[in-house]
Amino acid sequence: MPIFDQGYQHWDGKLSSHAWRWFTISARGARSQFKSRWVRLAILGAWIPAAVLATVLIAWGLIEQKSKLILPFLSLFHDLPESIMLDPRSYRVTIWTIAYQYFFLIEMFFSMILVLLVGPSLISRDIRFNAIPLYFSRPLRRFDYFAGKLGVIGFFLAAVAVVPALIAYVLGLCFSMDLTVVRDTARLMIASVGYGLIVVVSAGMLMLAISSLSRNSRYVGAFWVGIWFVSNVVGGALQGWVKASWCPLVSYTGNLLRINHVLLDTDSAWDQIGSLMDPRNRDAILVGFRGPTYPWYWSLGVLAGLLGISLCILTTRVKSLDRLK
Repeated sequence: MPIFDQGYQHWDGKLSSHAWRWFTISARGARSQFKSRWVRLAILGAWIPAAVLATVLIAWGLIEQKSKLILPFLSLFHDLPESIMLDPRSYRVTIWTIAYQYFFLIEMFFSMILVLLVGPSLISRDIRFNAIPLYFSRPLRRFDYFAGKLGVIGFFLAAVAVVPALIAYVLGLCFSMDLTVVRDTARLMIASVGYGLIVVVSAGMLMLAISSLSRNSRYVGAFWVGIWFVSNVVGGALQGWVKASWCPLVSYTGNLLRINHVLLDTDSAWDQIGSLMDPRNRDAILVGFRGPTYPWYWSLGVLAGLLGISLCILTTRVKSLDRLK
């Protein structure tokens, strides 16, 4: 085949900053994964709890205003103590906190499903087809490569957790018709975003590390199910047998939810609800609603340890071009 030397050719394209090199990988990966029907179905299912959260916040705003629009639905709130219905604004933060607690509890399931659907092939496929040298033959650092792959997982996790939480928050503000709601609930918005970032970094890096260990994406998916589902089962079994406060530490999602409880301060919300109950039955009723009692920094330590292991695996398994053999 003849090779013709064409010499210099002027290029008129638009140059982008080197700081956004990772975004090209993320955008391409997100578009590719979004073509999957199962991914779209998981996102659609994840938005159902978000719609319920928004409905609760909107309804509470109407209750605070004593709007006539909420009168046909007041029967749904008949189980609430009378003091809450008489002065709903005093319990605004409590109701919002509990609503967000249940929202993130349900979204944890969809988040793990999305990581299972999106994550296994992100690095394992590159290893299988020997595509990593093609990445690093361009002006791309390992950090850009990892950030781009993490951005794919982050996009989908943000789509089912962070973005719906923020939309529900804005709708709650709009229907409250009271500027004090911003002062009272801004902490929940910040906590939601912070918790979303923790889930993205923790689950995303762990999945990338597992994906780099095998060329077969199915093995990676099975490993993720083991970490997610089996750890939950073992943690629940230990809690039933040992009945120690540290048992939820065995569960990966249990550690994530423990951080969520701290950021949202759900214990304070349930304490306020408990103050309205009969002291004789209060502890028995609230035991199923409150978070674990062990120190939250234990869970933070477990997540930090998993993050450190993930970084070690990634830096060992994925090498830059000058280190490839």
